[in-house]
Amino acid sequence: MRQIFGEWKPDQPAHLQDGLVRAHGVVPIANGYAPLPSFSPAPGGALPAACVGAGAYRSSDDVHVFAATATAIYRYGGAGHVAIKTGLSSSSAVGVRFCPFNRLMLATNGVDPIQKFDPSAPTGMTVLAASAPTARFLTVVRGFVVAGYAANDALRVAWSDNGDPASWTAGAGEAGFQTMASGGDITGMVGGEYGLVFQENRVVRMTYTADDAIWQFDEIATDIGCIAPWSLATYGKLTFFLSNKGFMACDGVTVEAIGIETVDRAFLSMLDRTYLERMSAAVDPRSSTYIVSVPSANPATQVYLYHFALRRWTTASLTSERIFPALSQSVSLDALDASYGNIDATGLSIDSAMLRGGYPLLMLFDGSHRLGTLSGPNMAATLVDGLKEFVPGRKSRIGSVRPLTDASVTTVSLLGADGLGDSLDETVHGARTGAGVHRMRRSCCFCSVKLSIPAGATWTYVQGYDVDVVAGGRA
Repeated sequence: MRQIFGEWKPDQPAHLQDGLVRAHGVVPIANGYAPLPSFSPAPGGALPAACVGAGAYRSSDDVHVFAATATAIYRYGGAGHVAIKTGLSSSSAVGVRFCPFNRLMLATNGVDPIQKFDPSAPTGMTVLAASAPTARFLTVVRGFVVAGYAANDALRVAWSDNGDPASWTAGAGEAGFQTMASGGDITGMVGGEYGLVFQENRVVRMTYTADDAIWQFDEIATDIGCIAPWSLATYGKLTFFLSNKGFMACDGVTVEAIGIETVDRAFLSMLDRTYLERMSAAVDPRSSTYIVSVPSANPATQVYLYHFALRRWTTASLTSERIFPALSQSVSLDALDASYGNIDATGLSIDSAMLRGGYPLLMLFDGSHRLGTLSGPNMAATLVDGLKEFVPGRKSRIGSVRPLTDASVTTVSLLGADGLGDSLDETVHGARTGAGVHRMRRSCCFCSVKLSIPAGATWTYVQGYDVDVVAGGRA
């Protein structure tokens, strides 16, 4: 009897569902699941303290990667982090946000003046403009720099003059501000051809009018907003975020629930709002996956992954202080030798994305304040199927299970019970034949197959399993 692994749906009962009750350490693919690479540290990538914000951009042919602690902003190179701004008063709750504008990189923390990095003077950062307000959020809409939570006003959106990020005096040119009449605190912003303002209880679209009003503000979602500022991540025209009702995606026109009846209840049930500010998220462009950390005492140790093309979720164990979208920098073999002393001892593949410049990828800082990528050996993987009643009304006698995977090292566990309210009893079967069959003798009314693949194993897919089952005695 062949069983194909379905979608992970922890919100549904384990019994009578066509999906999985656990999909951990894997990413969805069209015909099953694939391995998830582990964290691989960058050469010299350790910060002196916890990361509270990070960003990257390309200026001309140069890639610049930035990271912030509570007191300083650093620029990363192959030899490590170099401080380019000190004396800041950032907090872990608000953090530091980075926003590229033309050749500049802007940085803001809601307390200190907005800072700018100019690649023509790469050793430091300076104040953007005396007229610029403080801001928790920054984005670029058309030719304007737009600030959210401006001047320490939770409801204020302010913008610079068109094409001039140094001019913020309202009424001078096209610079101005807008106070949001409802919707709660501003919790995020997204730019582009139009702007999106995320509040606690609504989403607003700002459209350039080129008249005296400058901007038109249209509400596109009511009673749905972003409750965790660092859960917001954008890819193309899609913006993902966590709301009071669960995970959402906004395309600039509508807001769609992406976790309803699959993961929302499971995620919200373990959500500790005390740690909402410790969430972070980004999109991995290589796998079309939105990766968001589960908030907990710093650092977070688990992430949820959403493959937005396949609309399927998984989880993974991943320690992170901050997850962010970035571009890799070129790292020479000489730089590797200088950082590690022995390239062979790094465990880093010479083909790693970490070593190729300008490659879009997801980066993160782990619990030891180290910068890195998900490009290491495969994580340990665990998939647990739904609770099956193979022979309705009778016990099922399980003789063997053969995983449908190209992994050469697997462990199969059989979880069984005679009643739906009974605790599942787990029996582990690690030994397998040359044909990949795990032989066993087990009899139960309700059965669940658990497949485990160890960390570091080489494999590319897992699809399900074949089970040898015959009818046993009556239940």
